[in-house]
Amino acid sequence: MILKTNQALLSNREQITRQIAQFWDQISEGWQTIWGSHIHHGYYENNLPLDPKTAQEKLIDKLAQLLEIPPQAKILDVGCGMGGSSLYLAKNYQAIMTGITLSPKQVEIATRKAVETGEKNVSFKIDDALSLKSFADNAFDIIWSLESCEQFADKNLFIQQAHRVLKPGGKLMLATWCSGSDEYTGALAKKYKKLCLAFDLPYMPTMDHYKTLLQGQNFSLTSSFDWSKEVMKSWDIGISLASAHSMWQILRMSGWRGFRFAKQIKLMQAAFQEDRVRYGVFFANKN
Repeated sequence: MILKTNQALLSNREQITRQIAQFWDQISEGWQTIWGSHIHHGYYENNLPLDPKTAQEKLIDKLAQLLEIPPQAKILDVGCGMGGSSLYLAKNYQAIMTGITLSPKQVEIATRKAVETGEKNVSFKIDDALSLKSFADNAFDIIWSLESCEQFADKNLFIQQAHRVLKPGGKLMLATWCSGSDEYTGALAKKYKKLCLAFDLPYMPTMDHYKTLLQGQNFSLTSSFDWSKEVMKSWDIGISLASAHSMWQILRMSGWRGFRFAKQIKLMQAAFQEDRVRYGVFFANKN
């Protein structure tokens, strides 16, 4: 068996979209209890021991500082989850945030958090990253995509839409899980397929493939980083957090999908350790 990582394992876009929306509807509330207000990696510089929230907010700060976000920047948070990044950027960087997700449950949670914290420069809505139909051309200064692109059925179409809704000279920040190789064969192909299916990833291309896509959609790539070493400790912590809850607690909080997700964390931990997955970070400007 040979599998190319730039080709979709799952090809029915409507089915993928529905499946991902249902997944996050089912697990978001429970996973927030386990994982906290942010559901992305943390940044562990020099492997320093940090609590998960501090490490996750350090990751946001590292990305925001590299973006050089000006006050009152209009930012679209694509795949906003439960609003963690949007709320943090609005509060700490005076950004005007719009977050989109496929999940009605996540919109509900994020909106509730905004009310509870009194943060007014944020709004959340349901929209598809592959169409961004709610938004006009040239509407945003920055697009922020933090660990969401891996679940997009068509990465190139998202980058095309991102280019459309950005203002001329606008910036795209894309942080996503990437494969360590253009193709896998034999046992490695089976591992790649199992990982993608476990995490609802239609496909997971390499960092070089993302660079090609960005340049092909008339973006200027300003910088890119492989932060695999800095973030992989997140999976050790994730396993520890999940292990602190019984099977019945996880089932009660997030159902069978959440339980399955918790049980499959070790697949991603092993993939990072074996360099089969990389944490790619890209900064690009709209030409």
